[in-house]
Amino acid sequence: MSGAVSLDELYGAYRRTSSRIYRILEDGYNFAVENLIVDTLARDALIVDAAFLVLVFGQIEARLNAIVEARMTSGQERRTPRELSFDRRLMLALPGVANAELRWDIANWSRIRNDAAHGRELTGGYVMPAIFERAYQLGALLTGQLGDAGEPGEEPR
Repeated sequence: MSGAVSLDELYGAYRRTSSRIYRILEDGYNFAVENLIVDTLARDALIVDAAFLVLVFGQIEARLNAIVEARMTSGQERRTPRELSFDRRLMLALPGVANAELRWDIANWSRIRNDAAHGRELTGGYVMPAIFERAYQLGALLTGQLGDAGEPGEEPR
């Protein structure tokens, strides 16, 4: 099996993987196993959450890049959206006050994703179901915006 991985596939894999780890962790608490085992399982759960955040954020960033590319007017601009800073792409894809909370969430995820992806810090603040939910919302929003963007070179309607 090869090819692109969808957000649905990632979410299914996350649910299956994390439920197994948390079930084992819960058993560890219930049967009062050694702290080292419980600590190791808790760390495993954190690593799984961080890994899935990296993967889900890739989905989010691909959608942001697609809307930015659709809004750019010249062929040269369309070839270079990744050359724009992440903050600039975020503002171009999700302009306005109505998108402020979503932009904040995505910027925050970008920071913690970068920390995890570059081996710096794994935080305990991954709330993966909420991140997946926002990724789905963003996908729907971007699909709608792409539909409204018109032909390349046209102003969005």
